Amino acid sequence: MNIDIPQHLMLRLAAMSADDQVKWMKRCRPHDLAVIDAAFEAWAASGQLAPQADGWRVWLLMAGRGFGKTRAGAEWIHRLAMMGGKRIALVGATIDEARAIMVEGVSGLMSIARRQRVKLKWEPGLRRLTWPRGSVAELYSGESPEGLRGPEHDFAWCDELAKWRHPKAAWDNMQFGLRRGVRPRALVTTTPRPIALLDELRRDPWTVETGGKTGDNINLPKTFIEG
Repeated sequence: MNIDIPQHLMLRLAAMSADDQVKWMKRCRPHDLAVIDAAFEAWAASGQLAPQADGWRVWLLMAGRGFGKTRAGAEWIHRLAMMGGKRIALVGATIDEARAIMVEGVSGLMSIARRQRVKLKWEPGLRRLTWPRGSVAELYSGESPEGLRGPEHDFAWCDELAKWRHPKAAWDNMQFGLRRGVRPRALVTTTPRPIALLDELRRDPWTVETGGKTGDNINLPKTFIEG
């Protein structure tokens, strides 16, 4: 279930300056703020939204801490999973980080699902997250490339790729399995670091890069924004 807010309200908010948006939201009731927060695409910074261009295979969202990378990734994956029948790879620097940030974190998938009033089945022992319509996401680690050899996926979310212990091997194994469905795609959310794989992705014509700085993430009060 998606939560919508009136179009006239979003037009009103869009016409306000950032300072006026914050002042207006401070006067809102908690319920109103929760509804606005759930309507992510209505207030997100442009760098947090999936590219509109056709044909891309990798979305590289590269920004510093506090920009809202995790929220953007979780929103994108949840929206795709709600289509039903999708197989998704969630790849973190470690399994523990994938679980703590991508699944259970304040801006992770379970939090996003609760905001949308969707109940997910989380099986930590199996490292598996299941949506009501049958989409399944499984956790993998950038320190264990062999775990990504073999499984096929429609989509992948790769978090903090620049911190992976074996970035090239893990990425290549994941790419071999990213071949399920009509249009397989991967999202990389990471802070910038000087590693060869990031340079390679940025040069790839099938990559679209977005990003921003912490100050861009001002659309909602800090209570609702990833720290």
